[in-house]
Amino acid sequence: MREGILTGPPVAADIATRSGETLVELLDLAAARNPADPVFVMPRGSGLERWTYSDLSKASLQVAATLSAHEVTAGDRVVTWAANDPWLVAAYFAVWRLGAVIVPLDLRMAPDVAVRIGRAADPVLTLVGPDVAASSAAALGVPVMGIDAATLTAEPLGMLPPSPTSSDLAEVLFTSGTTSDPKGVTLTHGQLIHSARTIAMTAGVRRERALALLPLSHMYGQIVPLFYGLMCGCQLTFLPSLTPSALLTAMKRDRITVLTAVPALLRLLMDGVEAEALRTGKSTQLHRVRGVSRHLPMRARRLLCRSILSRFGGELATITCGGAMLPPELQSAWEAIGIAVVQGYGATECASIAGHTRKSRRPGTVGPPLAGIEVRVAPDGELLARGPNMMSGYWGKPELTAQVLADGWAHSGDAAEIDRHGEIVIRGRTRDRIALPNGLKVYPEDIEIVLAEAGAISAAVVIESEHGRLAAILIPAGAADDDVLEAAVKQANASLSPHQRVRRWVRWQGADFPRTHTLKVRRDDVKAWYAAHSDAAQGRGDAP
Repeated sequence: MREGILTGPPVAADIATRSGETLVELLDLAAARNPADPVFVMPRGSGLERWTYSDLSKASLQVAATLSAHEVTAGDRVVTWAANDPWLVAAYFAVWRLGAVIVPLDLRMAPDVAVRIGRAADPVLTLVGPDVAASSAAALGVPVMGIDAATLTAEPLGMLPPSPTSSDLAEVLFTSGTTSDPKGVTLTHGQLIHSARTIAMTAGVRRERALALLPLSHMYGQIVPLFYGLMCGCQLTFLPSLTPSALLTAMKRDRITVLTAVPALLRLLMDGVEAEALRTGKSTQLHRVRGVSRHLPMRARRLLCRSILSRFGGELATITCGGAMLPPELQSAWEAIGIAVVQGYGATECASIAGHTRKSRRPGTVGPPLAGIEVRVAPDGELLARGPNMMSGYWGKPELTAQVLADGWAHSGDAAEIDRHGEIVIRGRTRDRIALPNGLKVYPEDIEIVLAEAGAISAAVVIESEHGRLAAILIPAGAADDDVLEAAVKQANASLSPHQRVRRWVRWQGADFPRTHTLKVRRDDVKAWYAAHSDAAQGRGDAP
């Protein structure tokens, strides 16, 4: 550690050569190395669609020609709004071949929120999947094209413009949970490439059969299974639906060796294991096996737990996990049955910051800084980071950019400590961002604005009252009674995405919240009041 700065290792030369300097080079190099190897598996109707690396490269060129014919040029923003699909990936790389910029929208957003975000980027075209209503796509106010073979390869191949450079803008990714004040993180080709390199440095260059469970509209869903996967020649399976039966079928059929997930999904899958043990009268046996296996090498654990592993196809060996806090006991439960859980930590603004490796996975920490990343803990306990993958800024928000990238460091908003092993321990949030168990982020101010717009609420503070559940402390406007406040909360919830909705609310016992000299609400004081008085305060719970 130097002057309180903890630094990750340099990127190895062979990793840099393998990735190239831009996303276009990343694909071209991968296709040249592995032209006939499988890259995607996608259930389509009653059959399976399989793509090779050569197929992906060719499709990206065809789609680029089609988009060029529709006058997409360098610097233009193209909105994508679709579920994971090989054609969505082809569209991403086609846009990048033209020097244009992807603006991915998450299908989990409420449609009006997605439209507001999409408009903020001033796009020239929207590419949509079949899950998006035509009226919602049209509301973006630009031409709409479907993400499918017939639409995207209608034009013949033509002359393409020069390839982008590493400093060219590749993506504007809006942070999860934004509503009335969307924050678009601007990322260049070089910044995204460096994030992929950091994963290769921790995981090594190895061919995997991966299952994509996170949407490509999520930074983690892009960096690990897709960009890193292309670097290593991996095969990636997409699913049209994430039902338990579809997931388990794919894991057995495609002999999945690794999956990328958020803690909430790991909890759901482990709950399934425990429910099956209970149903078959083997709960005691499962508990005993876990107790014994914790003291064994990983290979011996897998032999001891082979009947459990067969549920996941028998070849799943690694889970990469990020997007939210991973409870140590959940990591330990998976590792006890012989599956390594490699945790990563980052933010959309600086995609990869720290992470575990395949060989070092200490529960309770998020590992040391990744390759090329520097971190330090500010005097107030906030974790700061900088490196080649740090965002360029927020789209159209220079003042906010200056706040978050103060003095060249990205302010994470998380309180942290460095332990004696040189690994980062996250203690909580110093800013207001709330990370939910499913990996989505919530910005309380966005919800508070919507609550205030409901009319009956003068002011609100939104907090995470318990893990994954949001509560609001409300100051009524005028003489609004509980029924009026309840109706206002329901009205606000109707316009919020599901993960942003308030599940419980209480009245604040006073005329105004405690504030600083700059009139900012003292949120810690409000949270402490809620903890002490929420049971006795007037309010309602479990709002829909």
